[in-house]
Amino acid sequence: MKFNAKTFAAFIFSSFLMISSFSSASAERMTRAVADWTGGMVTCEVAEQILEQELGYKIDSIVFPSGTGLWEAIADGSDIQFGCESWPSYAEADDVMINMPLKYDGKVVKEYSGDGSIEAYTTGIIGSSDYFVPKYFVDANPDFKDWTDLNKYKDQFATPETGSKGRLIGCAVAGWNCHDQKRLDLLGIDFEAVELGTEVAALAEAQAAYARKEPFLLYFWTPHWFQGAFEMVGVNLPANVDCPTYTEAENWKDCGTDAWPATGWAKDYTMNYMNPAVFAKPENAAAKAFFSKMKLSNDDQAIMINEIDKNGRDIVEVVQEWKDNNKDQWINWLP
Repeated sequence: MKFNAKTFAAFIFSSFLMISSFSSASAERMTRAVADWTGGMVTCEVAEQILEQELGYKIDSIVFPSGTGLWEAIADGSDIQFGCESWPSYAEADDVMINMPLKYDGKVVKEYSGDGSIEAYTTGIIGSSDYFVPKYFVDANPDFKDWTDLNKYKDQFATPETGSKGRLIGCAVAGWNCHDQKRLDLLGIDFEAVELGTEVAALAEAQAAYARKEPFLLYFWTPHWFQGAFEMVGVNLPANVDCPTYTEAENWKDCGTDAWPATGWAKDYTMNYMNPAVFAKPENAAAKAFFSKMKLSNDDQAIMINEIDKNGRDIVEVVQEWKDNNKDQWINWLP
């Protein structure tokens, strides 16, 4: 095939446009991890819809369990570029991998001095966690005040599987790093933590016990629809005190009964976390600016969780409905 000068020039120009287009499309296409609890799924779906519909990105999703492995995958950046709504009390990798202040409403809520392989910005969601008992148990046992009374009533919480010990329906997923059994042992609570593997399984077990009006002890967190649907009372674990050596890097050395994990969880300023090199690219500046300004509220998330988990609606539809009705909120998150 022959080319004249004009045809050749046009070919070169069109090839340049194609290469540029492919490069831009590749750079603006990112993959995020799907969270393994509904609240995290909602937060990431909100982010995805705004990134795609308002900022022109294409976001792919991949199922990847929470925990250190996900942090390492995001730090690598080749397959997963960001994740949503990590809770600092559960992450543990955050201290090792983030090197920047975590800010909420312009105020520093935590300082990090890790290796900088992960970047993070608050989501707006502030979480709290505790162990809970149903209110009907407290009403029937007025002497029960807090976690220090659990052993007196352990027989009521025992199951055939736990024998003479009470049962805690514990943190559902190992990668969340709740350290339930370690906490129970350090505090001298004669209970066995039972890990059911998923949020759905843990809630199904709790709801079945609630329907039978049986006592049960449940690890749980807010915001979540469960707290509005069932009357639950926190046992008020000891206030959080950080144990800097209780990390994977330090081989899980503990600080005894006076600090984590013997204590409860800190207030969690949850964060979206990402690969710094990917988000440093000029074509991803808008995405980075968006994440730095995102501020989803607990109330809005709880409403969406309720529609999904309790009413059985599709998450994409629910989030799109929220987005359509709340432009006055998310418009302020755009660059």
